[in-house]
Parts: sequence; C-alpha cells; structure tokens
Amino acid sequence: MGCLNSKTDDDDSKKKSSTSSDTKSAKPDPMDSNATAGGSSKPVNPDDPLNLDGDDDEDEVIHEPIEDRYDLGREIGRGGFSVVVEGKDKKSGRRCAVKCVKKVKVEGDDIKLLRREIKIMKKVDHPNILKLFEVYEDEEEFYLVMELVEGKELFDKIVEKGQYSEKDASNIIRQIVSAVEYLHANGIAHRDLKPENLLSAGEDDAEVIKIADFGFSKKFDEEKLMTSCGSPGYVAPEVLTCESYDKAVDMWSIGVIIYILLCGYPPFYADNAPALFKKIMDVKYDFDDPSWDEVSEDAKNLIRNLLVKDPKERYTARQCLDDPWVKGTTASSKVLQMNQLKEYQSKAKLK
Repeated sequence: MGCLNSKTDDDDSKKKSSTSSDTKSAKPDPMDSNATAGGSSKPVNPDDPLNLDGDDDEDEVIHEPIEDRYDLGREIGRGGFSVVVEGKDKKSGRRCAVKCVKKVKVEGDDIKLLRREIKIMKKVDHPNILKLFEVYEDEEEFYLVMELVEGKELFDKIVEKGQYSEKDASNIIRQIVSAVEYLHANGIAHRDLKPENLLSAGEDDAEVIKIADFGFSKKFDEEKLMTSCGSPGYVAPEVLTCESYDKAVDMWSIGVIIYILLCGYPPFYADNAPALFKKIMDVKYDFDDPSWDEVSEDAKNLIRNLLVKDPKERYTARQCLDDPWVKGTTASSKVLQMNQLKEYQSKAKLK
C-alpha cells in the first residue's frame, strides 16, 4: 500500500507521443465549438472512438511563440508544477486560461504523464469536462490553452454559498457522472476524481460543473491499470493492493465525494496513512453522525452502492445516472448543515 501516488506508471504504453512543427497552414479557431478535434475525417474505430491509439498527432503541439496568437495576462491559479494565467485570443478577442508548465519542473515520467494528459484532453469533448483547445511548446515551457471557467473549486463554492440542499448535490453529481460515463464509454479512466479537480460556475439550476486535471487519466480497455495513483482519501481498495484494476475506481471516488457533499466530512479518515488505508480496505464507514439524520435514505443507498469493495458489484456510471436520487426525483430540498464542510475545506487548504 506504500506505492500510492507513485510517479512511475508501470502500465505505461511504450508508444511515444509525436509532435510536429508543421503548423504554418491556416487553422480553424481552436475555441470554435464547431471545429473538430484534429480536423480528422477518418473512419471511427468503435473500439477507440477518440483515436487515442492513433499516431495522427500532427496538431497535438504547436511549435510557435504563443505570444503570436495570445495575450497573456494576470495569474489566476498556481499548482506544484504550473502557473495558470488569463489569456486572450488576439484574433477573436475570446478569453481563455493558459496553463504554463516549466519543463525543468517536469522531467522523465512526469513528461510522459503530461503528454498523455494533453493527448486525452485534446480528444475529449463533453460539457462537463474542461476543454483543452491547443498546446504550444518552446524550449522552456508547455502552454496549455484551456477553457476559462469563471468560478471556483466546487467545495469552496459551496462553503461560500452557505445554504445547500440534497437537490443541489444531486444536480452536481448528475453532471460529474455524466462526464465520467462519457470518459468510460471512450475507454478512459480519470483515476483522480476529488473536489480539487471539480470546478463550479453559475448559480442554482444554472450551475455547471467541470472535471479538470487529467494528469493520471489512462486508457483502460486494452491495457491493465496497475499504478497506485490518486489521492489517499478518495482511492478505491483495489488500487491500494497494487494489483490490476479498471474504471470502477472512478465510481468509488464519486461515492466518497457524495458522502462529503452530504455531511461535510469524509467517510474514511485517520491520523496516519496506514490506518486510513486499513479503513478503506475494510470499507469501514457509517451514517451515525447527527448530520445524517436529515439526509434521505435514497442518498444513503446510492453511497452504499458506490462504496463497495468488490468493483464488479459497484454501481457503474450508467447505473448511477439511472438512480432516482441522481435524477433528482427523490432528492430532498431541505437545507443541509455545512459547518463541517467548512471546517474540512479549511483543513484541506492547509495541507
């Protein structure tokens, strides 16, 4: 169990991503929703609908100065390996987010993960997945030109909002699961679903959730997934055994997210990693806290069907979407207590 968050990917494909500097020809506006990814009109392989196994990566990375196309402005975010700034297309005036990754901070296996993330994000297209428009590369940095989401991380948004109900949670989860079903249908496992990777924009019924950060995402249909990766509190039991697993790990993570959304604290917690992993392996959680008294039985049943040790018995994304609570038909409109979520989020920010 000590191999969680390993930087090496034992199941990594031996294929290498190719890039091309032949980008002088006229290109469609990358932020035009009518433009097709890669512009390909090749027949679709039903076993690989997004052509993730293909070698047609000529448009994957652009070797031109990004400043020729975009104005780069203020910093809007920062991570361990990157800085995100606001950008503006000089031709169309459209705003975007540009993730700037210095090559000196990502070497070896991290470069492989980044290139795989780029390949997957360039191919996927779903309203609840953060859109990657195009990628620039120079001698020092990668620049990922992405959709600009004018909102906040999901839990920050909830804490700021103050009042929150099961109906709200149901609307959020329905969008997340819709995106995950799309990924799974296209042979992709996200492998790191957690609140920090969920962005929220808009209010109430107009709220839109976007899944971000595909750094650990991986094709699963033809290769065994074996690397222990993800975030400790959201990782499925089968990942901790360092044996092969599949897309079902994402559904476990969704179960953890729902649990926290409804009560404000995680189902599995301990003072140290070994104790935490033992609770996860034993699937040791409960609904005993008074905060669960106002939560519907349908919501609890959904969690019970997701936090299942045997991945074969765990709800799939399709089953989750068909669940009456996720559809919103049985979710209560009663306001939930968010005091514990505020405390949980404050502690998470300090880590």
